[in-house]
Amino acid sequence: MKRYILYTAVVLGMLACGTSKNTGTSVTQNPSYKKELNTIRPQFVVFNNSDSTAEIHFKLSSKELLYTRPDGINFSSNVLISYRIFSTFDSKEILDSGSVRLVDENNTGADKYIMGKMTVKAQSPRSYVARLKVADLNRNSDVAAVVTIEKDNDINRQNFLVKSAAADAPIFRSYIKPQEELNIHYKSKLSVSVFVRYYNRAFPLAVPPFSMTEPKPFQYRPDSTFQLEMKNGDVKFIAGKKGFYHIQLDTSKRDGVTLFNFSDAFPDIRKADDMILPLRYITSRQEYDELVNSTNKKASVEKFWMECTGNQDRAKELIRKFYNRVQDGNTYFTSYVEGWKTDRGMIYLIYGAPNVIYKTANSETWTYGEEANLSSLTYTFSKVNNPFTDNDYSLDRSVSYKQSWYSAVDIWRQGRAYLQD
Repeated sequence: MKRYILYTAVVLGMLACGTSKNTGTSVTQNPSYKKELNTIRPQFVVFNNSDSTAEIHFKLSSKELLYTRPDGINFSSNVLISYRIFSTFDSKEILDSGSVRLVDENNTGADKYIMGKMTVKAQSPRSYVARLKVADLNRNSDVAAVVTIEKDNDINRQNFLVKSAAADAPIFRSYIKPQEELNIHYKSKLSVSVFVRYYNRAFPLAVPPFSMTEPKPFQYRPDSTFQLEMKNGDVKFIAGKKGFYHIQLDTSKRDGVTLFNFSDAFPDIRKADDMILPLRYITSRQEYDELVNSTNKKASVEKFWMECTGNQDRAKELIRKFYNRVQDGNTYFTSYVEGWKTDRGMIYLIYGAPNVIYKTANSETWTYGEEANLSSLTYTFSKVNNPFTDNDYSLDRSVSYKQSWYSAVDIWRQGRAYLQD
C-alpha cells in the first residue's frame, strides 16, 4: 500500500525579495499533459494561513524520483523546489522567492508520497502568481508549474485547507471519496456555523467543437442546505451522497470551498456503464442508444470495439488507450463535472495530448502539430469565473473544426487511436 509521509524539508536558503530581468512572461510553453515529457508530477495546494503569508503545500511521488546511492550505502532522492512570486501572470518584478531541498532515504523501495509546504510572502487583499520549478537533481531533470494565490477576500476556497482525517495530511484533489472523513481547516480559529449548499445535478457532455449550441445557464439554487459547526477553525465533514458540496462562511456571497463526490471509483473507469458514456463522442445516436439499453453492457462495449478493430488483441489495446484518456481527463480537467465531460477533456480524449500548450492568466491554447504551420490544429480555452472551481475552461468553438473532428472520430472507428500515446 502507498503510504503518506510528511517529510521535513531541509531549507537550502530563502532568497531575498528583489527584481530580475528574466522573470515572468505573458505565456508559457508547457506540455504538461504529455506523460512521457513529465517524469515528475508534483501537486500543489495553496492555503492562506495569514493576512501576510500563504502556504504552498506540495506532494511528490517516490515512484517519479530517481534514487541513487551517493554514499555507496543508502538510496536517496535529491529534489530542489524553487518558487518566485509575482503580482500578476505577466509581471516581471519578483516579490518573493526561495527554495527548499528535499532528501528522502528509501532503501526498501517502498512507494510513498513526500509532502511538505513552503511559506511565501503574500499580503491581503490581492492576488499573486507563483512560478514553481521542481528539479530532480539525481536525474538532472525538472518541471515547471504555475499556481495562483487568491487573497482578495477571507472566504474564498484558498482560506480553507482540506485534510484527510486518517492521514492528517492535505488532499491534493478536488474530488473526494464516499464516506471519506475530512477535516476542513479555516485560516483563523473561528467557532461558528458554516453553511453547506448541496447539488446533485446530471450535467451533459461537452458538445463537439464545431457546435455553436449555447449551454444552459447553471441554476445556483441548491438542492438542499444544511449547517456544520466550526470549532476553533476546524470542521469535520463526510460526504454521504453523490454530488457536490459548497461550504461557505457567508451565504450572501458565492465564495467558499467545494468538494465533489462523483463515485467510489473516480477517477478510474471500472464499470460497464461508465465505459459506455464516453463512447457518445464516437458513436451515432442509434449506436449509443443500443449500448445504453443493452441488457449486457460489458459484452456490448466489447462488441463495439471488436467491430472497430476486427481483432481481439487490437480491440483490447484500443480499449486501453481510449479509457486511459478518459481517466487522464478526470485527473487533469475535473471541475464541477467529471474531467472527460469538459471541453478540454473532450478534446484530449479524441485528439490526445497536444504538442504544445501555451498558458496565460485566463486561457490555454493547444496546438496539434508544429507551431506556425498552417496545417496544424489549434484550440483555445478561456477560463470561466466559477465559484465552485478554478479549473473550469470553455472552448472557443468554431464551425471550422467540423472536418478535423469527424476525421479524428473516423480514425477511432477504424480501430486506431488518433495520435499514439
